[in-house]
Amino acid sequence: MVAGLANGVAIGVLLLAGVAAGDAAAGAWAAMGAYLAAFTNKGGARRPRTCGLLVAAVVDGAVFAAGAATAAWFPVTLVLLAVLVFLATAGSRTHPVLERLGTMPATALLVAAGSAATGATMSGASVLVLLGGLWYAAATAVLTPPARMRDVLGPLAQPYRLIGRSLGSLAACPSAVFPADTARPHPAAALRRAEGAARELRGPRGSERLADLADPLVGRAAALADLTVALAATGPPPAAVRMPCTAVIRGAEQQLQRLVDTLTRRPSTGADNDPDTAQTAQSTRAALAALEAACDRMRAQVAAGALPYADSARAGRQRHLLTRITTAITAAQQDARALLALATTRLPPPPTAPPTVEAAPPTTRATALPVTPAAPPTAEASAPSTVPPTAAAGVPPTTEAAPPSAPAAPPSTQAPAHTATPASVPAAASAFRRSARLRGLRWMRGVPALPASTSRHALRTTTVAGVVFLLTQAAALSHGEWATLAVLRVLRPQYAVTRERVAQRVIGNVVGGGCAAVLIAVVHEPAALCLILFLLISAGFTLRPVNYAFWVVFGTPLVLLIGDVSHPGDWLDAAVRIAMTLLGTSAALLGSRLLWPSWEHPRLAAHTAHAATATAAYLDTVLGSLGRPTRRPDAATTRGAAEKALAQAHTTCQNAHREPGHDPAALDDAARLLWTLDRLVVLTAALTTHVTPRTAHIPALASYTGHATAALSGRHAGQTARHLDALTDDLDEMSLYLDDLHTRRHRELAAGCTGETRSRAAIREDGPVIELLAAIAAVLGEIRTPPRPAPGSPTAPPP
Repeated sequence: MVAGLANGVAIGVLLLAGVAAGDAAAGAWAAMGAYLAAFTNKGGARRPRTCGLLVAAVVDGAVFAAGAATAAWFPVTLVLLAVLVFLATAGSRTHPVLERLGTMPATALLVAAGSAATGATMSGASVLVLLGGLWYAAATAVLTPPARMRDVLGPLAQPYRLIGRSLGSLAACPSAVFPADTARPHPAAALRRAEGAARELRGPRGSERLADLADPLVGRAAALADLTVALAATGPPPAAVRMPCTAVIRGAEQQLQRLVDTLTRRPSTGADNDPDTAQTAQSTRAALAALEAACDRMRAQVAAGALPYADSARAGRQRHLLTRITTAITAAQQDARALLALATTRLPPPPTAPPTVEAAPPTTRATALPVTPAAPPTAEASAPSTVPPTAAAGVPPTTEAAPPSAPAAPPSTQAPAHTATPASVPAAASAFRRSARLRGLRWMRGVPALPASTSRHALRTTTVAGVVFLLTQAAALSHGEWATLAVLRVLRPQYAVTRERVAQRVIGNVVGGGCAAVLIAVVHEPAALCLILFLLISAGFTLRPVNYAFWVVFGTPLVLLIGDVSHPGDWLDAAVRIAMTLLGTSAALLGSRLLWPSWEHPRLAAHTAHAATATAAYLDTVLGSLGRPTRRPDAATTRGAAEKALAQAHTTCQNAHREPGHDPAALDDAARLLWTLDRLVVLTAALTTHVTPRTAHIPALASYTGHATAALSGRHAGQTARHLDALTDDLDEMSLYLDDLHTRRHRELAAGCTGETRSRAAIREDGPVIELLAAIAAVLGEIRTPPRPAPGSPTAPPP
């Protein structure tokens, strides 16, 4: 919201100043410069952000001047457009400055060429665009507040919000258990964002003190997520404890909501003296006491033979998990209050990197060469025109610095610097000049080769934009540059993403253009238009990160009303805008499909197989920790790899569903497999909450570990079936072990032994592990055959 208001002020004040000075056109050009610079505002620390915006303002102003000057020479404008579009689409792989600028220089060129073609007054427009961009850089440097600790609290609160919703769903179910088809009660993505926010606090812009307070909050959120899944996996609570169990879950949900309110700084909630917070905590403790009393009554009924011990054991496991959940929430609330007290703490700016000094000129390769001590200055060494810089620095010249006709001598045969003779002066001077030319091209040698996908996308975008610009100019279409701009805004490397943005662009332009037409026809007062533009800019830049369609809805009337300030009453421009958008988006969609398309469905089988392999590695790591509790490997790495691979496979699957020519059956198989892998990761994460030294004594655990991993990574259905049969045998042995423990515990209770015994501890610690192992085996049973490879994939069988 603050960023939206800052953009509204920085852009809107220029329009208002132009209207107040009686030159609305000048205000519109300056606002256009600020508008172009606003799209290069990537946030971050104040100094590098402002420097980046200043560079963007200068580049946009220069390109705008070039577009205005070459408007009469259409081929020159076309060449400039092609170069700018290619650099913009390949910018992320070429240079960070190009990545920041994006398509704004091309936009400036199109605006200048289109305005000059319509006969608009361009005298001084380039200077006004430049000044508008510089003003935006200075204004945002003042208006944008410095980064504070409260900016990190939002990402930290999101996992707790999702966990609270999961608990609410758990309590709302009639059987007090998650539905069987619920795949992701675990907020993995929110946890990764929270971990990233906490990690930044240990970087240049944070502090170790703040990071030490934020890390436990993230860790408790991860533990709460796993405990919630473990609670859901225990099944419905017995009838005797259902009411108090549901009451505890409701209380935990309310406590998490209070915790979120604390982190998001909502007034009169989450504070120590808040009566609602204290009442919620008290009611949760009372519900826990009622649950414990109900469990005691169940044990008495088991001793009397009125209830099976399995029900009492399940109720005890649920009470134990709920106690751990409420304890973790209480500790998280204390951490949240400590962070809230430091919410206004300013985060320091990143340190300025000291300038680096090159040890050798760019003519040398990036290899380790011995550096000789510098010789005392001599008369010969003081003459820079007679000795190549490599020799003066004590580094032998390379073949790049030597004349083409003379191969470079080995280092041992190089002549020292002070032995230069008059005959060698011309050759040395020639080598020095070639070295200087190579230094001017150093950035080209440092640029990595573009990947094939990036090159194809850059060529595709350049071709489509150039063709659309050529056709609109040849047909002399009014505001034809808007069609080219539509191409730049919607064309993406993936066809599915391009198709989605086309729909958003068209709908947004129709809605926004219709509203703009009404405003242009009704509102004729420039001051009122400036106020409307301020609201549009603030709302558009605020909602822009949420969804691209929101920005198009507000951005379309924004552009049209800026033009209406200088040329009022031309409401037909809205219809032209919609028509040019339809033309440009249609060309982008057609080009994305026909010109070097990059389809996702041929890669789906490989991404799905990678996700299955990563999930198998995570499962193997966690199961191994059960058998060796004294050697607990770090499962965070394998878990992160599994979640990342699953996220990539899900994205590929979603994009493939929107592509033409895919195999629906293969995509359905892949989606089903990914859905199953999601559940497997969630259950495996829940298993980590029950690792104790006693779990190593579970019978058949080692055999289960080997067969579970093999069943997931098996390449053939026959191998998978054999491993699944072996898992069934292992679970039967574990069930017999658990039944024997129940029988022994039942005898102990009948004999009046209600205290802690070895069998009771084994049931409490091994029972939930065996239940989760059974649930994991059931999920593995759903993975009997791998997804069918999509047509055209490398693993697809020949027709």
